[in-house]
Amino acid sequence: MAVSLRSIMDFPIPEARQTVTARDAIFYALTVGYGTKPLDPAHLRRVQEEDLRPVPTMANVVAHAGPWMKDAGVDWQRLVHSEHRLTIHRPLPLDTPLKSRSRMLSVVDRGPEKGMFATFERTILAEANETPVATIVQTNACRGDGGCGSAGTPLEPLPPVPDRAPDAVFAIAVPEDAALLYRLNGDLNPLHSDPAYAARSGFPRPILHGLCTFGYAGYAIGRTLGTNEIADVGFIAARFTAAVLPGDRLEFDIWRESHDIRFRARVPARAVTALDYGTARLA
Repeated sequence: MAVSLRSIMDFPIPEARQTVTARDAIFYALTVGYGTKPLDPAHLRRVQEEDLRPVPTMANVVAHAGPWMKDAGVDWQRLVHSEHRLTIHRPLPLDTPLKSRSRMLSVVDRGPEKGMFATFERTILAEANETPVATIVQTNACRGDGGCGSAGTPLEPLPPVPDRAPDAVFAIAVPEDAALLYRLNGDLNPLHSDPAYAARSGFPRPILHGLCTFGYAGYAIGRTLGTNEIADVGFIAARFTAAVLPGDRLEFDIWRESHDIRFRARVPARAVTALDYGTARLA
């Protein structure tokens, strides 16, 4: 049965709660590139308990509401993450009860058999006083749905990257077990671990989580633009334009445009761009 517009726009997205521990923060950091230079003090500040600085993009996996679009009737096996925007309001606090509150923003229907784009906002708050910690705006491409009609106001599109050579290129190798490790941050979708499930979804093998690639982007930007430290992003957004496979070598093209940072992520060996329309600002 096809999903209805009202079933997704009016779905009561559940609140979620989490208290982030130092172990959680260290594990996340290790899954998105921090710690790859284990003698570098800038890396160690992200992966040791003493004076630990949680990675900003960890907000993406905190107090996650789970696969609620599946419960709303979307064809879960054909859903892929299309675009993501993260705004950091304050550093992620440790050992502090947090909660998330979500709401649908829009559905853009492309028609029967063509799918739709569903965008929702998730705000992470300190539970005690509801101080905002981060705001996430996520767009999913629901490839198995469509024809239900559109609602809400679509996001302003992200701008393309500059039409000139990048100011810097940062390369990093994605470990073969990257998806199996990253899933332990909370996203247990079998698309990232089960070869048979990935094949039924149209992929040659389990793919890397889009938010893992996104976390690598935050690391690449911070490592490239930091001095003695790995700089923190205060805002980061991008489109997911191709799957990354565990074992791929990623190259991040980075531009400085006044106060903004523009970026994309390429997989040269397969001649694909995995992240595009990337925009970021440092904290």
